[in-house]
This record gives sequence, C-alpha cells and structure tokens, in this order.
Amino acid sequence: MSATYVYGLVRSDAELPDDLVGLGPSGTVTTVVHDKVAAIVGDVPLDRPLGTRDDLVAHEAVVDSVAARTTVLPMRFPAVIEEEGVVGELLAPHHDRFVRALDQLEGTVQYTLKGRYEQDVLLREIVEEDSGVRELQERIRGVPEEAAYYDRVKLGELIVKALEERRDVDAKDIVDRIGPFAEAVSTTTPTQPEDVVNAAFLVRRDGAEEFEKAVEELGADTGEWLHLRLLGPLAPYDFVPEE
Repeated sequence: MSATYVYGLVRSDAELPDDLVGLGPSGTVTTVVHDKVAAIVGDVPLDRPLGTRDDLVAHEAVVDSVAARTTVLPMRFPAVIEEEGVVGELLAPHHDRFVRALDQLEGTVQYTLKGRYEQDVLLREIVEEDSGVRELQERIRGVPEEAAYYDRVKLGELIVKALEERRDVDAKDIVDRIGPFAEAVSTTTPTQPEDVVNAAFLVRRDGAEEFEKAVEELGADTGEWLHLRLLGPLAPYDFVPEE
C-alpha cells in the first residue's frame, strides 16, 4: 500500500490552479472525488519523515493557492493516509460533515493581521505620559548599573505594565476598526509586550479588496508608532467548524 498526502478538501466540482507544486518527490497535486467532496492530494516523500519547515511551507502554499480561487477546508499539517483510505476512511464516513463545513465557509478567505509597536516611539511616549516611569528613569540616570539594580528592575516592570495596558486598548481599537469588514474575527493574545495584535479575519472573497483597503488606511493612520503586517488571502485555518 502507498501513502497519500492530503492538503485539504474542496467541492467535487472545484478546479485547482494549474501551477500547484506539492511536497512529494513528483510535486503533483490532484484530487480524489467522492460524491460532493474532493480531497486535494499528492505523493509523500519516501526517503525521510515529514515535518520540516519546508514541508509546512509547501503545504500552506498549496492550500492558500487553492483558497485564492475556491472554498477550501484545510487539513492539519501533516496529514498522511493510505491511498486506499482517502475515500473509505476520510471522505465517505465524514462526507456530510465536510459538506456542511464547506457550506459555512463558502466564498470566504482568511486574512491574518499582525501588529508590533515601533519600540523607540512607544517608549518615548510612555516616558512622557507616565510620571512614575519618568521620575525613576531620571533617578537612575548616570548611576552605576550595580548600584541601581533594583530601580532598573522596577523601571522595567513599570514599562512592561504600561505597554500591556496600552496594548489592550490599541488591540481592541484595531479589531473594532477592521472587524466590520469581516464575517468573523479570531484573536490570539500576543506573547511579547511589543506585539500589539494577532488576529485572523474571515473575509468574503468579493469583499477582500475593501478589507485590504481598510487595513491600508489603518496603516497610514498608525504608521508612526505601529508596524502592521497583513497575510492573505489564506485558507480559513482559524475558522474551520469544530464539529
């Protein structure tokens, strides 16, 4: 028996882009159809285990290229199944569930927006606006590092606290401003104080241009203190129905 790599699921009548290149040795990407659903499949590398960054990039490139053209239900990376099981174990038993999920995601793509503070600008503003930070900074100015150790630790804590408080407000403002251009929003709490927002937006394909324009206008308004990065259109990774 041979193994098959599954990238995602589409409707049985969906057409794949002609230039898809998979992660297997042949690079061929095709579909296996069952009733109203089709699996996007390719071959699997035989000389090594899956899981490298290049494998993930190849997986996402295939799924996102398909998503730019038609509705796709992405599979979790890496998804390998015996060739004979694509229909018998994947498509047939879960056919109705997959159809419902594709119906829910019909005509949509995902955009992911990431934002990070311009640190120098933000720190300058915090010092100007927070008297406690400003006074402590003045107190340790010119004092040897060892002598001002505890004050420096306290200063760092005050700055992180101020960053987190501002981040909560700014992140909400960003999502509130862009959210109306999306069908749904999924946010992730940033792990670093200077990271402001990490949010996924489910956007109708016919509204993508309007969404991108809204993000561009946001960037123009916040460019002095915020660096935005927009990824998309992508497959709706964060919006797969949990059924």
